[in-house]
Amino acid sequence: MSIVSVRNLTREYPQGTHTVHALRGVDLDIEPGEFTVLMGPSGSGKTTLLNLIGALDEPTAGTVTIDGRELSAMSSGERSDLRLERLGFVFQSYNLIPVLSAFENAEFVLMLRGMGKSERTQRVMETLHAVGLEGMEDRRPNQLSGGQQQRVAVARAIAGKPALVLADEPTANLDSKTSGELIELMKALNEQHGVTFLFATHDPSVMAAAKRVVRLVDGKIDEDLRR
Repeated sequence: MSIVSVRNLTREYPQGTHTVHALRGVDLDIEPGEFTVLMGPSGSGKTTLLNLIGALDEPTAGTVTIDGRELSAMSSGERSDLRLERLGFVFQSYNLIPVLSAFENAEFVLMLRGMGKSERTQRVMETLHAVGLEGMEDRRPNQLSGGQQQRVAVARAIAGKPALVLADEPTANLDSKTSGELIELMKALNEQHGVTFLFATHDPSVMAAAKRVVRLVDGKIDEDLRR
């Protein structure tokens, strides 16, 4: 079964006297284990589609189904639980909590889930080791480089073993070397641990690493290439 199934997805935004058509009847399925990139020019609908799949926004028309559950049929509380239990998020601005250490940031989702302390500690230490941050557990975000902060964000996203990680321009604020290292890390998580990734990106190096590239133009899927 697909992790994500999108059907006839439409999103419109009023803008003064005009209507912006961000998405126009998109159909898309994401299968377990995919490493998929959404690409396209600014305004093509990439981030809008990612936000709708992540239950961070609601469509004008059409449906988003995750794990067989249609989002529009769920209450806001149920959608929050779905985000917490089944989805991981990585943003270009990192979105780390400044007063928390790398360990505490990675632990945060697990605390919200109510996971016991010993299990949380083991899971977080394993995850920080997996993203190459062993020995940096006690550092706060301002004591870490941009690449290290983004690794903490990835650790937070995957610590809960979500069905799907949604990443919006995760390499945008990184230099090319750090960006390359982060891409290799996410590829390894995908190939060795089966983490499913869906990216929105302009970064050619992320596109080159993808197993599938979905190109959006003017709110529609223009191309869907599998490798």
